[in-house]
Amino acid sequence: MSYLITCAFIALDFITGLIQSFATQTFSSSVMRQGLFHKLGLLLCMALGVLVDYAQTWLDLGVNVPVAGAVCAYIVIMEIGSSLENICKINPDLMPDKLTALFGVKGDDDE
Repeated sequence: MSYLITCAFIALDFITGLIQSFATQTFSSSVMRQGLFHKLGLLLCMALGVLVDYAQTWLDLGVNVPVAGAVCAYIVIMEIGSSLENICKINPDLMPDKLTALFGVKGDDDE
């Protein structure tokens, strides 16, 4: 289930980024393509974590920690920040200053 949740956060960030680019009239297919490659890289990191976890059951890799869970947690935290940045650019009034400060994100006025 954690993999599905992580994929949902990745998708949410992509969707908010797409909406933000149209809202701010900065849409660029090359930037979108680059973003999709970054998202593919995240999915590959998640797959690597799953593979390492599976390998740990059969091989002595020198570590015995849940790698996939840590990778998923890192991706989710990163995607939350990125989604909040996109939302702030879409409509800065939607995000209270305290919430954006908590996550360390900046709106258009802060850049």
